[in-house]
Amino acid sequence: MRDDVKPVDVAATALAHVGADAGTAVDGVPLSAPDDDPFDTLRPNLQARVDETGIPAAVKGFTHTPPAGWSVDNSRTGAGGATEWAGWAFATDEFWTRSQRDQWRKLNVRSRDVFAVADSDEWDDGTHTGSFASTLVTPAWPVTGGTRRTLTYQTHYRHEAGQTAQVLFSYDGGTPTLVRNHTATRSPRPST
Repeated sequence: MRDDVKPVDVAATALAHVGADAGTAVDGVPLSAPDDDPFDTLRPNLQARVDETGIPAAVKGFTHTPPAGWSVDNSRTGAGGATEWAGWAFATDEFWTRSQRDQWRKLNVRSRDVFAVADSDEWDDGTHTGSFASTLVTPAWPVTGGTRRTLTYQTHYRHEAGQTAQVLFSYDGGTPTLVRNHTATRSPRPST
Protein backbone atom coordinates (compact mmCIF):
# COMPACT_ATOMS: atom_id res chain seq x y z
CA MET A 1 0.00 0.00 0.00
CA ARG A 2 1.39 3.38 -0.99
CA ASP A 3 1.15 6.33 1.38
CA ASP A 4 2.05 8.96 -1.22
CA VAL A 5 -1.15 8.75 -3.32
CA LYS A 6 -4.08 11.18 -3.20
CA PRO A 7 -7.30 11.46 -5.25
CA VAL A 8 -5.88 14.50 -7.11
CA ASP A 9 -3.28 12.17 -8.65
CA VAL A 10 -5.89 10.64 -10.99
CA ALA A 11 -5.78 13.54 -13.49
CA ALA A 12 -1.98 13.73 -13.49
CA THR A 13 -1.76 9.95 -13.97
CA ALA A 14 -4.23 10.02 -16.87
CA LEU A 15 -2.32 12.86 -18.57
CA ALA A 16 1.00 11.04 -18.11
CA HIS A 17 -0.55 7.87 -19.54
CA VAL A 18 -1.32 9.68 -22.82
CA GLY A 19 2.08 11.39 -22.89
CA ALA A 20 1.03 14.85 -21.72
CA ASP A 21 3.01 16.71 -19.06
CA ALA A 22 0.61 18.41 -16.64
CA GLY A 23 3.36 20.49 -15.03
CA THR A 24 1.72 22.67 -12.37
CA ALA A 25 -1.63 22.75 -14.21
CA VAL A 26 -3.00 20.08 -11.87
CA ASP A 27 -2.30 19.45 -8.21
CA GLY A 28 -1.62 15.75 -8.56
CA VAL A 29 1.45 13.77 -9.55
CA PRO A 30 1.49 10.67 -11.75
CA LEU A 31 1.46 7.35 -9.89
CA SER A 32 4.58 6.44 -11.86
CA ALA A 33 6.47 9.27 -10.11
CA PRO A 34 6.61 8.20 -6.45
CA ASP A 35 7.74 10.71 -3.87
CA ASP A 36 11.18 10.17 -2.35
CA ASP A 37 11.13 12.96 0.21
CA PRO A 38 13.51 12.44 3.19
CA PHE A 39 10.58 13.01 5.56
CA ASP A 40 9.05 9.74 4.31
CA THR A 41 11.79 7.82 6.12
CA LEU A 42 10.13 8.90 9.39
CA ARG A 43 6.97 6.82 8.86
CA PRO A 44 8.14 3.94 11.13
CA ASN A 45 8.73 6.48 13.96
CA LEU A 46 5.30 8.13 13.88
CA GLN A 47 3.45 8.36 17.20
CA ALA A 48 -0.20 8.45 18.24
CA ARG A 49 -1.86 11.63 19.49
CA VAL A 50 -1.10 13.13 22.88
CA ASP A 51 -3.26 16.27 23.23
CA GLU A 52 -5.28 16.22 19.99
CA THR A 53 -8.56 14.60 21.06
CA GLY A 54 -10.10 14.85 17.55
CA ILE A 55 -7.69 12.29 16.18
CA PRO A 56 -8.48 8.61 16.83
CA ALA A 57 -6.06 7.14 19.38
CA ALA A 58 -5.00 4.38 16.97
CA VAL A 59 -3.84 6.81 14.24
CA LYS A 60 -0.07 7.18 14.28
CA GLY A 61 0.87 10.33 12.46
CA PHE A 62 3.47 12.64 14.04
CA THR A 63 7.01 12.84 15.37
CA HIS A 64 9.36 15.61 16.41
CA THR A 65 12.45 13.70 15.31
CA PRO A 66 13.69 15.08 11.97
CA PRO A 67 15.21 12.92 9.24
CA ALA A 68 18.96 12.36 9.14
CA GLY A 69 20.88 15.56 8.47
CA TRP A 70 17.98 17.86 9.39
CA SER A 71 17.55 19.67 12.71
CA VAL A 72 14.94 21.68 14.60
CA ASP A 73 15.72 24.66 16.83
CA ASN A 74 12.98 25.35 19.39
CA SER A 75 15.15 27.47 21.70
CA ARG A 76 12.89 30.53 21.19
CA THR A 77 9.59 28.64 21.53
CA GLY A 78 7.76 28.91 24.85
CA ALA A 79 7.06 25.96 27.11
CA GLY A 80 3.90 23.87 26.95
CA GLY A 81 1.34 24.12 24.16
CA ALA A 82 -0.21 21.20 22.30
CA THR A 83 2.45 18.46 22.38
CA GLU A 84 1.99 17.39 18.77
CA TRP A 85 2.77 20.89 17.46
CA ALA A 86 5.47 22.08 19.87
CA GLY A 87 7.85 23.39 17.22
CA TRP A 88 8.27 21.78 13.82
CA ALA A 89 6.58 18.41 13.61
CA PHE A 90 6.63 15.78 10.90
CA ALA A 91 3.14 14.48 10.24
CA THR A 92 0.88 12.74 7.77
CA ASP A 93 -1.94 14.59 6.05
CA GLU A 94 -4.51 12.34 7.74
CA PHE A 95 -3.14 13.22 11.19
CA TRP A 96 -2.69 16.96 10.57
CA THR A 97 -6.06 17.42 8.84
CA ARG A 98 -7.95 15.64 11.63
CA SER A 99 -6.40 17.93 14.26
CA GLN A 100 -8.55 20.83 13.01
CA ARG A 101 -11.21 20.35 10.35
CA ASP A 102 -12.07 23.99 9.59
CA GLN A 103 -8.77 25.62 8.61
CA TRP A 104 -8.52 24.85 4.88
CA ARG A 105 -6.29 21.84 5.56
CA LYS A 106 -8.16 19.85 2.93
CA LEU A 107 -6.48 22.16 0.38
CA ASN A 108 -3.10 20.70 1.30
CA VAL A 109 -3.33 18.32 -1.64
CA ARG A 110 0.31 18.63 -2.81
CA SER A 111 1.89 17.22 0.35
CA ARG A 112 2.59 13.51 0.22
CA ASP A 113 3.25 10.86 2.87
CA VAL A 114 5.07 12.57 5.79
CA PHE A 115 5.72 16.32 5.61
CA ALA A 116 7.02 19.09 7.86
CA VAL A 117 4.45 21.16 9.78
CA ALA A 118 4.88 24.32 11.85
CA ASP A 119 1.41 24.86 13.32
CA SER A 120 1.52 27.74 15.77
CA ASP A 121 -2.28 27.92 15.89
CA GLU A 122 -2.72 24.32 17.07
CA TRP A 123 0.24 24.69 19.48
CA ASP A 124 -1.48 27.76 20.92
CA ASP A 125 -4.55 25.65 21.82
CA GLY A 126 -2.61 24.09 24.71
CA THR A 127 -1.64 25.94 27.89
CA HIS A 128 1.77 27.52 27.35
CA THR A 129 4.15 30.33 28.19
CA GLY A 130 5.90 32.46 25.58
CA SER A 131 5.35 32.30 21.84
CA PHE A 132 5.95 29.91 18.95
CA ALA A 133 9.29 30.50 17.19
CA SER A 134 10.69 27.31 15.68
CA THR A 135 13.33 26.85 12.98
CA LEU A 136 13.73 23.89 10.64
CA VAL A 137 17.30 23.52 9.30
CA THR A 138 18.09 21.50 6.16
CA PRO A 139 21.27 19.53 5.69
CA ALA A 140 24.18 21.52 4.24
CA TRP A 141 24.40 21.53 0.45
CA PRO A 142 27.81 21.69 -1.19
CA VAL A 143 28.04 24.60 -3.64
CA THR A 144 31.33 25.15 -5.42
CA GLY A 145 32.40 27.98 -7.69
CA GLY A 146 30.26 28.31 -10.79
CA THR A 147 27.53 25.92 -9.61
CA ARG A 148 23.98 26.60 -8.51
CA ARG A 149 21.52 24.93 -6.15
CA THR A 150 17.75 25.33 -6.24
CA LEU A 151 15.55 24.87 -3.18
CA THR A 152 12.04 23.81 -4.13
CA TYR A 153 9.34 23.18 -1.56
CA GLN A 154 5.56 22.91 -1.30
CA THR A 155 3.86 25.29 1.07
CA HIS A 156 0.41 25.61 2.54
CA TYR A 157 0.65 28.80 4.58
CA ARG A 158 -2.45 30.21 6.25
CA HIS A 159 -1.66 33.59 7.70
CA GLU A 160 -2.98 34.84 11.02
CA ALA A 161 -2.29 38.27 12.52
CA GLY A 162 1.07 38.57 14.25
CA GLN A 163 2.79 35.66 12.56
CA THR A 164 5.25 35.25 9.74
CA ALA A 165 7.15 32.43 8.06
CA GLN A 166 10.58 32.97 6.57
CA VAL A 167 12.95 31.00 4.36
CA LEU A 168 16.58 31.91 5.02
CA PHE A 169 19.91 30.66 3.69
CA SER A 170 23.43 30.90 4.97
CA TYR A 171 26.78 30.37 3.22
CA ASP A 172 29.42 28.56 5.26
CA GLY A 173 27.55 29.22 8.53
CA GLY A 174 27.47 32.98 7.95
CA THR A 175 24.65 35.39 8.78
CA PRO A 176 21.35 34.06 7.37
CA THR A 177 19.90 35.94 4.39
CA LEU A 178 16.15 36.23 3.78
CA VAL A 179 15.01 34.43 0.61
CA ARG A 180 11.23 34.44 1.11
CA ASN A 181 8.98 36.08 3.67
CA HIS A 182 5.44 34.67 3.91
CA THR A 183 3.19 37.36 5.38
CA ALA A 184 -0.08 36.50 3.64
CA THR A 185 -2.05 33.33 3.04
CA ARG A 186 -0.42 31.30 0.27
CA SER A 187 -2.28 28.64 -1.63
CA PRO A 188 -0.67 25.20 -1.76
CA ARG A 189 1.67 25.74 -4.71
CA PRO A 190 5.35 25.01 -5.28
CA SER A 191 7.91 27.61 -4.22
CA THR A 192 11.46 27.97 -5.47
